[in-house]
Amino acid sequence: MASTLTTMAYAESSKPGFTVTPSIGFYNTDNDRDGGNDQAYAIGLGYQFESPLAVEATYLHSDAHKRGQDQDINQVRMDGLYSLPAFTQVNLTPYLAAGVGMTDVDGSDSSTNLLINAGGGVKYALNQDISLRADFRLVKDIEDNYLDNVTSLGVQYAFGEPALQHSN
Repeated sequence: MASTLTTMAYAESSKPGFTVTPSIGFYNTDNDRDGGNDQAYAIGLGYQFESPLAVEATYLHSDAHKRGQDQDINQVRMDGLYSLPAFTQVNLTPYLAAGVGMTDVDGSDSSTNLLINAGGGVKYALNQDISLRADFRLVKDIEDNYLDNVTSLGVQYAFGEPALQHSN
């Protein structure tokens, strides 16, 4: 058990540098919002520091449908991500995420509002540069008091120098 914890604690650091993460998922709107649930597409541009911290700017789009009406949801977020100790035996790195942004809803309930979001996910490293990423976020519309959620799967590509490995 001690060796497993040591392996987790000294797992290879995330590669520092810029990241690009295209993803697809599902946007689930609050039941009180006059909108629907539908697929979501997103692109994230980020920077991984030489620590567990990363920042990411994300643009998300969803075509929500409810009662025969289309309602476009466009969202821009700035998030901070914190990587937890990795499980090196299976190349998994869990992370926590939180941030702020704006949601623009076009349709019968048109509005542009501030949001906060929080959640997390897991990255599965295919190699030093490419990871699969699963993410879940709760998205709180501050002005209209809606609570939406987004579940997504993406591919993260890292640009930069290889991460340094720790030695025991």
